[in-house]
Amino acid sequence: MVAQLRRVGLELEFPVVELGTGRGLDRAGAQRLWHALVRRDPSWRLVQESITGAVTGVRRARDGFDERLNTDTGVCTVELSLAPQRTVGLAVDAAHEVLRTLQELLEPMGCTVLCAGIQPRTWADPARKSQKDWYLLLVRRWHLHHWMVPLASHQASVDVTPDEAARAVNVLSGFAGVFTALTACSPVARGREQEWKEMRNWVWHERSTRVPPAEAAYTSNSMPAQPFADMGAYLDHHWASRVWFLTNLKSGGCEVLGGRSFKDFLLARDPVPARRIDGTPMLAAPDREVLDRIHQYGWPAAKLHYSFDSRADLDGVRRAIDRGRLGDWFEEHAVNCYVENRSCGVAPQGEEGVAAALTLGIVERLDDAEALLKEWAWPQWRELWLRASIHGLAAEDDRSISAIRALLEVAARGLRSRGAGEDAYLAPLFARLEQRETPADRMITAFRAGGLRQLLADFGRAP
Repeated sequence: MVAQLRRVGLELEFPVVELGTGRGLDRAGAQRLWHALVRRDPSWRLVQESITGAVTGVRRARDGFDERLNTDTGVCTVELSLAPQRTVGLAVDAAHEVLRTLQELLEPMGCTVLCAGIQPRTWADPARKSQKDWYLLLVRRWHLHHWMVPLASHQASVDVTPDEAARAVNVLSGFAGVFTALTACSPVARGREQEWKEMRNWVWHERSTRVPPAEAAYTSNSMPAQPFADMGAYLDHHWASRVWFLTNLKSGGCEVLGGRSFKDFLLARDPVPARRIDGTPMLAAPDREVLDRIHQYGWPAAKLHYSFDSRADLDGVRRAIDRGRLGDWFEEHAVNCYVENRSCGVAPQGEEGVAAALTLGIVERLDDAEALLKEWAWPQWRELWLRASIHGLAAEDDRSISAIRALLEVAARGLRSRGAGEDAYLAPLFARLEQRETPADRMITAFRAGGLRQLLADFGRAP
C-alpha cells in the first residue's frame, strides 16, 4: 500500500542572480522577495530574526511539518524545505508549485533562480551574508564561515528505522563520490571557468585543509574517515564534537564555553558557562529537549535526524554513556528517524527528483548497496569523491563506470519494489552515465559559447 511507503523529503537550494549582471541577489532584493511572496500567498508568514530584526524568509505549517523558504548562508542563495511526501513524484510536485511562484516573483525584479551549485559571479561577499541569528553564533566558532555564502545543493531525506540508521549513513556516505560524479553542476565561479566541475566541493575541501582536524571532521561535507560500526559509534563521533550550539531549529540559542563536547555537557550535573547570541553571559544546563536537537549543527556527506520517545530522559542517556551502550539506547528510544543525503549538486529544471530517487532507491535496498560498497576499499570511495568533484564522470575508467551503473541498478530495483513509478526519475542519471556527461559539462559548453549571459539563459529557471 502506498500509505506504508517510507517518505521522502526535498531540501532544494538555488543561487538567485540578477539577469543583467550575473551577480547574486542582494539584501534589499531579498526583503522585497519575501514580502511579495506573503502578499501573493497568505499561507506563508514572514520570519523575522530576533537579534538582527531582518526578515530572512517565510514559513508555514503543513501536514505537521514546518515548511520553510528562506535565504541560506548568503542572501544570494534560497533554500526550500518542504514536508516529506509518500513518493518522489508527490515531493517534486509540491516543490514545483512553490518554485513556480518564486520564479514568477523574481522575474519582474530582473532575477532568476539558477540551476547551478554555486554563484557564477558573486563570491564570498560579506554584504550578501545572511542575517540569520544562527549565523551570528556560527561565525564566532566556525572558521571561514563566509566561504559558504555562494553555495547551493539539492538534498534528499528518507525515513529509516533506528536499526537501519547507521547502515543508511554508511552507504550514502560511501557513495558520495557517485552522487558527485552524476550531479556535478558548479564549473563556473568568480565569472570564469574553474578547474573543478563541482566547485562547491572545492570550497568544502579547501576549507577542511585550513582548519583544525577536530573542526573539519564535522564541517567537511565529505565522507567520514571510516564507516561507523554501529549507532553507538555514530553518536560517539558526533557527540564528541566541540563545534556545536544549543539552538531551537537554528533559531535563537547559545554556545557553551570552555571547550566542552556535547557529551561533556550532557554529563555535567551543574550548570556551565555559556554565551547567548548577543554575547550576554549565562549558565546553561542540559535538558531533555537538547537530545532532540544536537544533530542540527553538523555538515557531513550524510547525517541523521531524529527525536526520542517520552520514555527517554537525561539519566537514562547518562547511564547508557557510562555503560558503553549508547547505540542500544538509541535504538530503544529513537523515533521520527530520517537520513539526509547532502552530496548531490543542483539539478537542471525538470530533474529535481533525481537525487531523491537515487537516495530513496539505495535505502530501500541496503543489503545490495552494502555489498556493492564492500567491493572497493573505503579509501577508494574517498578518492572517487575527490576525483569526481574535479572531473565529473570524465576521468572514470570502465571499472568505476561499472560500479556506478551497478548502484543505479540497485536504486532502480529499490524504487520498482515500491510500485509508484519512481524509477522513472533515474532516467537522466542513466543517460549521463552513458554519455559521460554531467550538468557541469553542459554548463561549460554554454559558458564557452556565450559567457555568463548564455549560462544564465540556459540554466535559469523558466516560470
